[in-house]
Amino acid sequence: MKSYLRALSFLTIIPLPHVQFGPGGKELANSAAFFPLAGVTLGLFLAGAAWLLSLIFPAGPVAVMALILSFFLTRGLHFDGLADTADGLIGTTDREKAFKAMEDSAIGVMGAASIFFVYLFKYALLAGFEGLFIMPAALLFMPLAGRWAVVYAGTWSAPARNRGLGDLFLRELRWPIFLKASIGAVIVIGFFSWWQINLAAAVLSGCILALVCAQGLAFYARRRLGGLTGDILGASSELGELLFLIGFYLVL
Repeated sequence: MKSYLRALSFLTIIPLPHVQFGPGGKELANSAAFFPLAGVTLGLFLAGAAWLLSLIFPAGPVAVMALILSFFLTRGLHFDGLADTADGLIGTTDREKAFKAMEDSAIGVMGAASIFFVYLFKYALLAGFEGLFIMPAALLFMPLAGRWAVVYAGTWSAPARNRGLGDLFLRELRWPIFLKASIGAVIVIGFFSWWQINLAAAVLSGCILALVCAQGLAFYARRRLGGLTGDILGASSELGELLFLIGFYLVL
């Protein structure tokens, strides 16, 4: 239970004043086993808000408001990682320049473009879902897929540098943690599939595509930088969410 609350505290703005992290990255890494469950908890807020808003507004405004809510509930935690990763891995060709670009507090052209295109694509997909329960279902599992992708990418990768929270997290992350995270995610998907069997294939396809995306990004980062950073893990979440929506949409 403590690890779940730590995951929820780290990934969202939900006030949990009694949840604390010890020195090093061990407790944060252990909480990664509950990242997918924390993601689906966030998804419950997004799905509930989307369902209520859809009773009043058309799909387009509902999609925008859901994405805004997601941003504020997560403090834009992975939003910044996506921008920094794009600046480092796309905007440069040299390893050290990539690190400098990712550490720069100013967003570069590639970072701004990545945020614009990723969120425009998310909006377009969400706005294209027809039916009262389709968009809420997508929003329920979108955060789960993104956080699952973070654990998957980090499990098989070393840190690129010996500094920062991302380095501490990656050093403590092991495959048993990913296994626990996967079991939790599969159980949630299984319960949902029992309730909404017609959406099971779409949810599974979206999650698989999110993990494939995380693998591809991690592979490219390892070739360019020799490992991963906290920013790249954040980008894995954002891109994992996008690829989940693509897979969900294609199957439907």
